[in-house]
Amino acid sequence: IVAWSRQVDDIRREIDKGIVDKIVAARHCVVELETGAGSLDVLKRLEVRFPGCTRFALWRGDAAFLGATPELLISRRGPSVLSEALAGSTAHGDGARMMASSKEREEHQLVVQAILSALEPFCDSLRSAPEPRVCELPNLLHMQTPIEGHLREPTHILALVQALHPTPAVGGVPTPAAIQWIVEHEALARGWYSAPVGWTDASGDGEFVVALRSGLLRDGKAWVYAGAGIMADSDPNAEYAETELKMQALLGALHGDSR
Repeated sequence: IVAWSRQVDDIRREIDKGIVDKIVAARHCVVELETGAGSLDVLKRLEVRFPGCTRFALWRGDAAFLGATPELLISRRGPSVLSEALAGSTAHGDGARMMASSKEREEHQLVVQAILSALEPFCDSLRSAPEPRVCELPNLLHMQTPIEGHLREPTHILALVQALHPTPAVGGVPTPAAIQWIVEHEALARGWYSAPVGWTDASGDGEFVVALRSGLLRDGKAWVYAGAGIMADSDPNAEYAETELKMQALLGALHGDSR
C-alpha cells in the first residue's frame, strides 16, 4: 500500500498543478491458480456470481484474459445507441454516502460529460438520465447514469468505440494528459485491462463493454487488475480499499467461490 499511496499523492500533485482533473490509477495482484481454476471453470463461476454482468474471454496460446464486467461502453442497433457512465464505487450498505459525496458526484459527472461530448457529433438526439442511480452488484455498488442517442447517419460501431475509448472512467480528464501520465508512471502495463471488448456484424451494429473485473491467467498464475479514480480530495486508503473490493469479483471465482 506504500507504493499505492505514493502513486495517489503523485496524481494529486498533478491535479494541484492544473495538469489534470482526474487520473484513474490501476494496480494488480498476482495469485497462484488452484486446481480447477481453468479459464472455462472460472467463466462458469463468474456466470453464477455475476449474472447481470457481461462475461468475456480472449485466448492467446496458453494465456487467457477474462472477466465479468458491469460496464457497457457502447451498443448500436440501427440508428439507436446506448451507453452509460459507471463511476463511483462503494461497499454494500454505503450507497447513501456515495450518492451524497461531492467527490463521487464530481468524478461521475466528468464521465457523463465526456461520453456526451464524444457521441454528440454522431447524433441528432442524445440524452442522459437527469440523475445517477445506484447499480447494485453482488460484491459492491456503483453510481450509474444511462445514456441514449439516435445516430444522425449510419456510423459503424467501431467508429463510436474509437471516439469513446478511453472514457474518464478508466483514463482520466483531460484524456491525453491522463493517459500520458499512466503510460509513464504505472509500474506494470495494463495490457488488455480496461480495453473495449465486444462484437460487430456486417451492418455495423454491435456491442462493446469495458474489460473490468478482469485478469490474465497464464503459467499457473493470475494477474488480477482493478483501478480507482483519483481526484484532488482522494484518500489513498479509501481508494486502495475500493480496488481490493473490485478485485474480489475475480479472486472469488479463481478460488472456487460461486456464491
